[in-house]
Amino acid sequence: MKMTNMLIAALLASTLLAGCNGDSSSGAPSSTSLAPTRTIIMVWDGLRPDSINAADTPNLYQLRLTGANFSDNHSTYPTFTMMNGSSFATGSFPRTSGFYGNTFWAPPQGGSNAIPVGNSAAGASQDYVDPVFTEDYQVLSTLNTYYSGQLLLVKSLFATAQSAGLVTATIGKTGAAYIQDLGRGGYFLDENTVMPRSLVSELQNSGYALPANTVKGYAGADAVTLASNNGSPTNRAGYITFNTTAYDPSGTISIAARDSSDATQGASEDAANKYMMSVFTQFILPNKKPMLSLIWFRTPDNGQHGYGPGTANAKAGLRSQDARLGELISALRANGMDSTTNIMVVSDHGHSSVSGPLGLYPLRAINPSATLPNGALVNGSTSGTSAATIGGVNANGYSFSGDVRSADLLTYRGFKAYDGSGCTTSAMYGLDAAGVPTVPVRIDASGSLCGTANTKYQAISSTLAVPVASFKVPLPGALPANGIVVATNGGSDYFYVPGHDVATVKALVKFLQQREEYGAIFVDSRYGAIPGTLSMAMVNLENATRQNNGQPDVVVSFNWDNSAIQGMPGIEFESAGGQRGMHGSFGIADVHNTLIASGPSFKPAASVTTPTGNVDVAPTVAYLLGLSMPQADGRILNEALATPASSSTPSVTPSTVSSSAATGLSFELPTDPTGNTRDSALTTGSYTVNLQVKDLSVDGKSYRYFDYAKAVRQ
Repeated sequence: MKMTNMLIAALLASTLLAGCNGDSSSGAPSSTSLAPTRTIIMVWDGLRPDSINAADTPNLYQLRLTGANFSDNHSTYPTFTMMNGSSFATGSFPRTSGFYGNTFWAPPQGGSNAIPVGNSAAGASQDYVDPVFTEDYQVLSTLNTYYSGQLLLVKSLFATAQSAGLVTATIGKTGAAYIQDLGRGGYFLDENTVMPRSLVSELQNSGYALPANTVKGYAGADAVTLASNNGSPTNRAGYITFNTTAYDPSGTISIAARDSSDATQGASEDAANKYMMSVFTQFILPNKKPMLSLIWFRTPDNGQHGYGPGTANAKAGLRSQDARLGELISALRANGMDSTTNIMVVSDHGHSSVSGPLGLYPLRAINPSATLPNGALVNGSTSGTSAATIGGVNANGYSFSGDVRSADLLTYRGFKAYDGSGCTTSAMYGLDAAGVPTVPVRIDASGSLCGTANTKYQAISSTLAVPVASFKVPLPGALPANGIVVATNGGSDYFYVPGHDVATVKALVKFLQQREEYGAIFVDSRYGAIPGTLSMAMVNLENATRQNNGQPDVVVSFNWDNSAIQGMPGIEFESAGGQRGMHGSFGIADVHNTLIASGPSFKPAASVTTPTGNVDVAPTVAYLLGLSMPQADGRILNEALATPASSSTPSVTPSTVSSSAATGLSFELPTDPTGNTRDSALTTGSYTVNLQVKDLSVDGKSYRYFDYAKAVRQ
């Protein structure tokens, strides 16, 4: 529902309950703290600031006009969901928190080669031999146990609030919501479960359905039985795809491609988000009255991944999420909390379209399906297969390029590389201007490569004398000397070199520098200065506690530029996954995200142009609750506060940090994954990383914000 101007005004009209000055830089306790002001953090996953408009997001658009808009906010790099989830939780970068999600690898430890052991939220045994995806509350719980309760190495915002006796609540996206409250000290509802057990009973007694997987998290005397009409209120539909033979030179073998032309599905998670918001607004908010809440939905991120930013279904996600914001504010008004509650709307990152350079891989039309997709109806949203087809080259079309499988490229070049996945296919490996596929699709008729007969796959390493198409990590203790484990994360990849061999790391770096799919490279300082790289410490990615137990040795952002698809600037390569939208890179469209705040603690109609970051949210919210987080890397955003902790004016100095140059290189075109086709336009053979930064100084402390990092090849 739409928010009226009167309702916005009510949110802004009231004055602070109390306040005085304090330490703005560290969040240290002030001489007289603010009285706690109820604060709700609402995370719009993947929201680009340029997606906010009066048509698709009228509620948020109005909130931005009348509240405080932070026009230069920054996502934590790498710009992944869980990486920024930990920043929201702790106000810190990985150098302090020790967390490396979305996907990371926990190397076997000790003589017994011990690795984590546990189940997923769905109740299945979770694989920890391969890199693990952390958007799962049970995975996070297992990892927290594996790290002796120190998955996050610093105290979180929610733990800080709970220590002060404040009631907290988190709801929403699995993994991202849970990492806010690892200690389980508050009320919790996500797409898989409800906590504590007492809340399960309360909701069932009040007639609410539960997430279907709730039963997987309780046993014995605490076992949960779902009502006969419970259903699966958080289930969501899959993406709509179509089949294409464009990646088979013979025109016979088909693989699935995302149908970005589809406008029928809408937001596939709309009903799930509406359910979770209703539990919060109708039960948790009026009955538990939390002083600190975080609501995190996977919208608009989900639609952008599937179809790309700017597409019809991605825009439907914007409208869906905006409706949830309207429901939240209406509930605050109904409960008499609207004038005494702060709302902070923030995104974990921006979002880019997946594509290689448009000069190499021109966009193509998708001939829309004349019939509805053939599939199931899930919570009111159709999923399945459409009759769409790939059309001709069209500047207003869609990308069929951008996927890169690092383990495959490395294996072909003689490295021993593994990414934890078996045989896969993707319609985003690339079709050039002539329609020639970069990585053709094949069939493993015997099953000798993939383990199952007649499995489709795309892998250039399958053409080696000893063919390889599956890149599962060997069992603990069996990893070859100088092996490389790749944790694929979308817009950036993590590389683990368990043997810590300097020669292997340098060879890996040279490979990445020469392949034009890769951008800025960051290397653990233990390997010394490697030309054409910056240290991981430079971008807050080195943590002594995790150096041999979760921290990668090399981090690389995939290459990006500001070309536009569907009217949305920003394209990037990605870890092979078939997505049409991605984030995680050090590109402008991923790094620059949304932060808007409104309520009694914030100045009305304020435009904050000083740089800010996701790490600043937690210390700011702590201050609004009359608390402090002195361990946080972020700062209190005093520029936007009605009663700031400090009235000092920050000074900002932009600059460019450049690596030394790697020279004598030969650059390889993405259209030839074998590396045999060199880029004739780049003859100098020089590679440099430029890191664009803004240094903010206030009250004797400095804070660095990263605008982007770009590889420069000449």
